[in-house]
Amino acid sequence: MSIIKTNQIQRLDGQPVLNTTGSIIQTVVSQSDTKTSLNVTSKTEPSTSYRVSITPTHADNRIYLTYMMLVNVSMASNTLFQLRAEKYTSGSAASITSRSTWGSASNRQAVDFIARPGNGYDSNDQNTIMWECFDDPGSTATQTYGFTFSRETGGSGTIYFGYSNGNNSSWGFHHPVTIIAREVVQ
Repeated sequence: MSIIKTNQIQRLDGQPVLNTTGSIIQTVVSQSDTKTSLNVTSKTEPSTSYRVSITPTHADNRIYLTYMMLVNVSMASNTLFQLRAEKYTSGSAASITSRSTWGSASNRQAVDFIARPGNGYDSNDQNTIMWECFDDPGSTATQTYGFTFSRETGGSGTIYFGYSNGNNSSWGFHHPVTIIAREVVQ
């Protein structure tokens, strides 16, 4: 009986053979305890601390992103707010692959998360925000991802990222903003 041992079998282009489609190659987790608030009606990045960077091992692989945060939404109950994943690899915000390119969108905006303040409002209320999306960078250069926020122009109010506006000892909260990037074989 013969035994063959190896650390890895690769395709000619260097991609490991045993990492089949759907295999997670690497995971990068970014957590930021930076606290910030916004009261804006145009897409604005809340903080450059809310970013994650990942360097793909192969240009054909896909980057899956998970965004999770607790926020305090101090807005009029009928005010819509939205968040959108952005790629900052070139320095300014750019579209990611999973963003809708619907040609008949008219004035509709491509977003990843949209809501109204859901549970009434006091300065300790929290809303959990989570969404997933993906990007096909087509490169092995380091990719950097973050997000932007805006609220509707007809509404009013402020969003607090990762903490409550109120500092009540019973219900006031703080929590890091978390972004997870996973490189997955396609």
